[in-house]
Amino acid sequence: MSWRTLSLPVVLFLSACSESSDPDPTPRRPLKAVLFPYIPDSVGDNFASLEQRLETDFEKAHPEIDLDVVFDASLDVYDLDEGGTLNKLLGAEAGAAQVVEVDTLLLGSLAAKGWIQPVGPEAGVMHPAAEEAVRIDGQSYGVPTYLCTNVVYSRTTNIRSATDSASLVRILREAAPGKRPLATNLDGSWTLPSSYIDAWADTHPGDALAKAISLPLDSATVGAFEEVVDSCSLEAGVNPCLDGTYADNSVAEESFAAEQANGFMGYTERLFYILKANPSMPLPEVISVPLGTGSAPAVFVDALVLNASCTGTCAEDARAFTSFMQAPATRSLIAFSEDGPAGTRPRYLLQANRAFYQQEPARSDPMYPQYEAILSGARPYPNQHFPENRKALQAALLKDLQ
Repeated sequence: MSWRTLSLPVVLFLSACSESSDPDPTPRRPLKAVLFPYIPDSVGDNFASLEQRLETDFEKAHPEIDLDVVFDASLDVYDLDEGGTLNKLLGAEAGAAQVVEVDTLLLGSLAAKGWIQPVGPEAGVMHPAAEEAVRIDGQSYGVPTYLCTNVVYSRTTNIRSATDSASLVRILREAAPGKRPLATNLDGSWTLPSSYIDAWADTHPGDALAKAISLPLDSATVGAFEEVVDSCSLEAGVNPCLDGTYADNSVAEESFAAEQANGFMGYTERLFYILKANPSMPLPEVISVPLGTGSAPAVFVDALVLNASCTGTCAEDARAFTSFMQAPATRSLIAFSEDGPAGTRPRYLLQANRAFYQQEPARSDPMYPQYEAILSGARPYPNQHFPENRKALQAALLKDLQ
């Protein structure tokens, strides 16, 4: 008998039975994660592919969670003001996130404001500098993801013998006389003071970096650092590294890629933009940049922090996500642009998880073993007091350097 021959009441009865026998599925628990947007958009889709890949991979293992990953460069994740970006993201109102990726330069401020909660990352998994960077008074407040450190990229193998700022500048000048020895961006109240602290670490390898935040400036550090700063200038009174010429986009990287400068100083991931500007360029030499009287790398650390309002099941879900994010497979996905089609250029981001470097594809990559060697013995930037002292440091440095 066809359903068309049934009377209307019977059809309605059967329809009602059909609907009632298929109960609504249990709603998935929402989880929002705002991730650091200052990484190469290697696929060129405003991180849409990376967001989707992270959400899909995580939800395969945790189908009960509805993950929303956000990469948004319009969000100022350095804004510590009351009512500002981080206050809203780490608050309890609509639009808040449960997990936020931050620079640990801000960690002490976030903890002091009560916006984040302690977490317990597994000991021994991360680089020692990363573990130190998320610790405040013996308590960990973040799960490390990236490391960042200043390196020099150059075409000359002689760069390997640079041991201090003076030898670095000499080698870069000799590489191709008449060209700008170094292109870099030192403009800004975050960039210039942090570069000075890097130089301070090179000059005082046995001392705690927290001492570098206090004024007055260290004369030995400034003297050595000034040599590197001045190497960017080809004519008196004009220094594109300080005056903002190289501050936006990737002008300094493009200058190096076009062989207008003999070296480039910046984070490792800036190699992405160098190769984008000159895809046929051979991979350059790389060393930790000696900005002081010696060479002792300092590293920034980015970490995932948990909203203090996220408790109970929410906190369990958030920790499941941080565990997923620190896994070597996830770090490789991001570092090697596996969210894009085959052949997509790597992002060249340093990873905090030590196992990442021992596994493929990092282990056989031409750059990552060199990066790992640079990280040996690295110390983290202080996680307290930098935000409130950076502008005073910048003003003092500009006075001395100009």
